[in-house]
Amino acid sequence: MINHRCCLLFFLLFLPGLLFAQSATVKGVVFDAKNNTPLVGAYVHLDGSHQRVTTDAEGKYELTGIKPGAYKMKVEYIGYLKYEKKVQITGSQSVALNISLSPTIAALHSVSVFGKINGETDAASRSAEKTANNITNVIGAHAMERSPDINAANVLQRVSGVTIERNSGADQAYAIVRGLEPRYSNTLINGIKISSPDEKSRYVSLDVVPSDLLQRIEVSKSLLPEMEGDAIGGTVNLIFKDAPDAPLFKAMASVGYSNIFFDRKYTSFSKSDIQKKSMYDKNGAAYVAKPGDFSRSNLDFKDKTAPPTTTVGFTYGRRFLKNKLGLLIADNFQNQYYGTNSEFNIVAPDNKNNFKPGITDVANRTYSTQQLNNGLSAHLDYNINDRNKLSLNNVFLYSYMAQSRLSIDTSITGGNGGRVGPGTGSVFNDNRSLTNHQYLENLKLEGKHILSRHFLFDWAGVYSSAAKKSPDRADIAIDHKINADYTSTPFYFDGISRIWQHNTDRNDQVQANLTYKQSIGSAVLELKAGGLYRHKIRENAQDQYQLRPILGSSNTKQPFTDIYAAQWEVYNPKGTADYDVNAYHAFENISAGFGQAKLSFHKLDVFGGVRVEGTSQGFDYANYIATLANNVRIKYRDLLPSAMLKYKLNEKTNLRASYYKSISRPNYFELVPYTILGTDYNQMGNPNLKHTVADNYDIRYELYPKEDEEFFIGGFYKSLTNPIENVLQSLSSGDLVYQPQNAAAKAKIAGAELAFTKFWGNIGITGNYTYIYSDVFAPKIDPLAPTVDKRTVYQHRPLQGQANNVLNLSLEYKNTRKQIFAQLAYQYVGKTLSDLYFNTDYDYYQQPQSFLSLSADKTFNKHFTLFGKFNNLLNTPTIVRINGITVGKDIYKANFNIGVRYSH
Repeated sequence: MINHRCCLLFFLLFLPGLLFAQSATVKGVVFDAKNNTPLVGAYVHLDGSHQRVTTDAEGKYELTGIKPGAYKMKVEYIGYLKYEKKVQITGSQSVALNISLSPTIAALHSVSVFGKINGETDAASRSAEKTANNITNVIGAHAMERSPDINAANVLQRVSGVTIERNSGADQAYAIVRGLEPRYSNTLINGIKISSPDEKSRYVSLDVVPSDLLQRIEVSKSLLPEMEGDAIGGTVNLIFKDAPDAPLFKAMASVGYSNIFFDRKYTSFSKSDIQKKSMYDKNGAAYVAKPGDFSRSNLDFKDKTAPPTTTVGFTYGRRFLKNKLGLLIADNFQNQYYGTNSEFNIVAPDNKNNFKPGITDVANRTYSTQQLNNGLSAHLDYNINDRNKLSLNNVFLYSYMAQSRLSIDTSITGGNGGRVGPGTGSVFNDNRSLTNHQYLENLKLEGKHILSRHFLFDWAGVYSSAAKKSPDRADIAIDHKINADYTSTPFYFDGISRIWQHNTDRNDQVQANLTYKQSIGSAVLELKAGGLYRHKIRENAQDQYQLRPILGSSNTKQPFTDIYAAQWEVYNPKGTADYDVNAYHAFENISAGFGQAKLSFHKLDVFGGVRVEGTSQGFDYANYIATLANNVRIKYRDLLPSAMLKYKLNEKTNLRASYYKSISRPNYFELVPYTILGTDYNQMGNPNLKHTVADNYDIRYELYPKEDEEFFIGGFYKSLTNPIENVLQSLSSGDLVYQPQNAAAKAKIAGAELAFTKFWGNIGITGNYTYIYSDVFAPKIDPLAPTVDKRTVYQHRPLQGQANNVLNLSLEYKNTRKQIFAQLAYQYVGKTLSDLYFNTDYDYYQQPQSFLSLSADKTFNKHFTLFGKFNNLLNTPTIVRINGITVGKDIYKANFNIGVRYSH
């Protein structure tokens, strides 16, 4: 055994020498022939060997282990002529070969149409912005990796003109582009619209997308005819990682913590007894639910020390079969624990004070949330030959959330429950446990085929699905009363609600395009036509049970000691599945066609075209409800023209101008006359809701001083017809209800954007500023009007979701030689209209916020990188006010992650 081990050790020690004896090294720098700047991410291949690499941040490459012989050196970079040169290797020499590339216009006669550079670098992001046909902002994987962020939502808020809308529990995050709320933008994965796991809306919470899986994010702020037209604010395109040209393996792991749990405990509950199916689903429609059918442990809340947040991930990719077959697989797992301390105050008109909003209830809430995200991305591509290529992309995103919410609600007005002064009256405890599982999958098969030297045909077939399951959402209410002498009654059991909710969303889509390219003298004409058809099906099921306390003798209330001693009866033993308004079937069919032309001169590109989109939407309740509208069907068609100019003042400068028409469709569940009772406010549908149409104008000046630097300044104007907003209004019953409305016939929004990146040696500054102004002339209710017919008045106000000022500013230190990077990032978000109030002169405004984050990393031995990410260092709360009254305040506190990355 000892001899075997010695032989094995000898073999391992001398194996490298045996393999690389008489081997050589080829190294050098790839740079731009015109300005001598290094090209980052250029593909370098020594034909005849298996050696291939991409250039690093300084444009350097190194090929090792080359056996003696004759080879052909090949270098490719998008937008540049391909480089080829014969190289003779003799012995173990080291060959230095610096390579200059000259810019060119891509043609349709070779595989270069499918070529790619390393799209993860800052230089690639600047190149993509510079060469794009439309107005675009791009952030690459390297920037995301070095930022303080770990998900797509947080990354996006650093893009010019983009803010993020979150809810109080901080478990949802939607992009607001150019001051237009999430409904006005669309989200794509690899250029394809994705399904939504949300049971009511069509957009996707971006905090479930790990940024470590992304190659880049493209935010398109103007639309070409070939792009889907339902994006008034813009399009967010999540580009997942592609197969590399050289073998790649990366891995990372980190650990973190939320500072909020240094000050309080994490509130948890048991998940073991949560039933996946309701009594109706398990036992059938005739089953009569019994008190013992419902679990108790998921309403037994316990405090504990919060576990740390952990993340792990890997990426592996390479090419096979003489580079014909490319493979990449990446996975990222995040297990996060975070919390929110929240104040929520309900307001209503005070008839003793000119109907000004006044607080009726004060609720203090604590949220404790576990969010587990797992993202898996797989890519295959096969180059059949120089003219034909097939690709298969699959993205699977899974998210699990467990959240406890503890709420103490105190009545302020009206003598409710015997209130006789401050600190007296009824106090309601409303505690909720919630879990949900959601997934999103996007499978895309596509092909690109050069039919001749002038024609390119591309096609794609897409299957996209999403689902969310929220089993047994449990809510328990108890109360007690503070007497006039500040003594307290016992706690009494008020009731429990249990809700099972499940929804699925599926898209099936086919699309095809044909491109014709032809030189006309010194100009190049490109014509493109195509279309798509998408069939969407949305299914939603909900079943709700009300558990009411068993009253004592003489109908006295039941004292509450703990959940295990509580006694209840099932008020609706057959549940609500047969008549629940949140149980429905919806469909949406989209058919679209477009034609566009691009005429490119030496300095000028002219675009023009038109897109036609036909929409067919429908809705049915899962079970017929006689009192509500069923079989809702809506059809409309939109003609969406666009025109753009791109003038290249010089090799580093562009001037762009564009016009395009776009739309925004209502969410699926907004078109029907439902009413859903909520914890805070109710929701009501609107069968008369119209889709929004907008005319959009843009202009932008672009300067690219160096390959990783930029300076943008521009402006935009949008005119919206039938804008959709959620309006809070008061019903005749006195209840407050949110309803989607075309609150005004017209709205306008305009703004100016500035973005820049500049380095002085190792020190750099990057940032952006956006100023936005919007105006809506919409009706309000004047409660002081002398007669009812004079109570409707019109007032000017901003659009819902619009912030007036957004600033991002980062100070960066980048030392490529020592491989050190640090970034201090500041963000300011100005006053934002968050919700609409029904009475004149009053709306809900989110107050200005300032955020500070820090990230840093250091690379050791070219393979290992130690990094840290520190967020919300200013402990900035989210505060919402109306009439000077604080109606909402959410405190999250700082959080941090420290980890290590390995790259080979």
